[in-house]
Amino acid sequence: MLELRSLHKTFNPGTPNEVLALQGVDLTLDDGSFTIIIGTNGSGKSTTLNAVAGSFFVDSGQIRIAGTDVTRWPEYRRASLIGRVFQNPFSGTAPNLSIAENFALAARRGLSRGLGFALTAHVRSGMRDAVRQLNMGLEDRLDNAIGAFPADSGRR
Repeated sequence: MLELRSLHKTFNPGTPNEVLALQGVDLTLDDGSFTIIIGTNGSGKSTTLNAVAGSFFVDSGQIRIAGTDVTRWPEYRRASLIGRVFQNPFSGTAPNLSIAENFALAARRGLSRGLGFALTAHVRSGMRDAVRQLNMGLEDRLDNAIGAFPADSGRR
């Protein structure tokens, strides 16, 4: 469950560039459910998502994930509890790495890491099987670099 209680965030407070980005945002999202946040440019959609992810700290309010108060946790500590997909496929990815290598990095996000190989034959086979279920013909392109795909390739 995700709970947001009275979130407030002001960027550049006390300056001519002050922006009141979040003003008392409340949201409860139950396990297994989803919500859609709709609004005009500058209405706080991305700011709300970035606050939940821990990209910055809110000025006041509380963020709880699975009953745990993560309001003052840095982004890296929240990584095991929350993930996000960016609208731009090059944000949040390593464009010089392959699709499989990016998947392997994402799968290990928030977990302890060592010096072993993250992309073993077993992991690669599991990825290929999972991607095959999407019926998009991408299972044979896992070794292509993310940067080889056009940024708008997912749009129709």
